[in-house]
Amino acid sequence: MAKTGPTGRKRSTASALERALRFETDGMRFFTAAAAKSMDPFAKNVFSLLAKMEMKHMEDIQAIARKLEEEGKFPKVPSAPHDTRMRLFRREHSRIRREKVISGEAVDGMRKALAFEAEGREMYLRMSKAATNPQEKKFFKLLAGEEDSHFNIIYEYLDFLENQGLRMQDG
Repeated sequence: MAKTGPTGRKRSTASALERALRFETDGMRFFTAAAAKSMDPFAKNVFSLLAKMEMKHMEDIQAIARKLEEEGKFPKVPSAPHDTRMRLFRREHSRIRREKVISGEAVDGMRKALAFEAEGREMYLRMSKAATNPQEKKFFKLLAGEEDSHFNIIYEYLDFLENQGLRMQDG
């Protein structure tokens, strides 16, 4: 039976933060490994950038968990995603789009990255919907938005390559 009252909500929030932290840790490991394995320099850069962004998500989640533990309530969160991170991600995406070839192994990795980002987006949307604290709702909605931005950029890149017929080099 679910706990009710402030203690039950705090445990529920802590549990959601733990799930989010595990997800971001898995993502950081996946993208770090994909970057290390990738022979394609541009895919390597994208995977490295995604790993860094997942690490930042982990830091954000850990900071919120600490505040929750210390103060007993969900802390205030910013109302916009981390603009600097997203600008960096978009700039890297623009640079990568100008390239003409991507290897087959890089395409496979990008497809897995798409699935991972979609899973994260959906998980964070569910967490936002289930949250009762407005700041908690906002935080998970922001994470969902960042995962969605990652998804869209990777998707657009793969779509661009496919439309240009430029992804036929074997890795």
